[in-house]
Amino acid sequence: MTENTVYFTRREDDISGALRTLGVARFAGASVPIKLHMGEPGNPYAIRPALARVVVSAVLDAGGRPFLFDTTVAYPGERSSRDGYERVARRHGFTKANVGCDAVIGDRGVKTVESSAAFEVAAALHSTTCMLVLSHVKGHIQAGFGGAIKNLGMGGVTKASKRLIHHMARPVHDAASCTLCGLCRAACPSAALSVDTEWHFDAAACEGCGKCALACPTGALRFEVMSLARGLAMSARACTRGKDVLYVSSLHNMAANCDCDSNPGRIICPDIGYLIGSDAAAIDAAALDLVDRVKPDVFRQCTGVDPRDQVREAVSLGMNDRYALQEL
Repeated sequence: MTENTVYFTRREDDISGALRTLGVARFAGASVPIKLHMGEPGNPYAIRPALARVVVSAVLDAGGRPFLFDTTVAYPGERSSRDGYERVARRHGFTKANVGCDAVIGDRGVKTVESSAAFEVAAALHSTTCMLVLSHVKGHIQAGFGGAIKNLGMGGVTKASKRLIHHMARPVHDAASCTLCGLCRAACPSAALSVDTEWHFDAAACEGCGKCALACPTGALRFEVMSLARGLAMSARACTRGKDVLYVSSLHNMAANCDCDSNPGRIICPDIGYLIGSDAAAIDAAALDLVDRVKPDVFRQCTGVDPRDQVREAVSLGMNDRYALQEL
């Protein structure tokens, strides 16, 4: 594979120029969803409207018709309905007056088959020929970290597909191989497992992260279908296949936990800058490399999950993580 050029800058003002160099002019005349997470109520670290405005302005200057976009969430809360998420977006400043375009929340999808699974890609993404993905890099208790792949893989599909991705990573137990060591119980973030003289599984409590299977040293646990990392990569591929996509990632306010968490924990890495590229695997690989230079392996230390699993799975599906970093 050839190398992708991924631009790095510490200055927000450089983002527009990098997008022009990467060919945002191709978006002229097109409807352009800007996929981002507009923040869980109470979370202080999610993408800010000022950064969204920079990206929106670059698309407008190129002659595109941008709109901010995200989907309703599968867990209870204000963002689980379109009306509720629209209120959250307005409270967080994602208004046309602030960012230069409308914010749209989707809850309908179009069935899209990717490899061995079918996902309901958000209708607003499925119907477009191009897209811009604006991601906040941070930790994630289940996926290891959140970047462009996670932004699309979980945020670009319907509630039903979000649940499917998690369900596919639920554990299947082989009692003959189990030594009752308890490492799976220690790894589980939702207290769905207990181990005494037998192995016990609370299916209702399981969040489908697959951390128990990753922690098992004997192979007594396997994923029901596939790992969370693979499910996210496949879903992201379903969202982007056949589309012209550009990516902007912010390496700022990198907390231990996700933007979906109202209490995301401590900042685990100092601010680094912005990345701009044209492949989800490449921009996530570059983000992880930059973080590792400052805080080696900090995401795995905080979450117990290898964040590069997402990138490896994306590459196996045809994305390209090879990149040349060009500093602006």
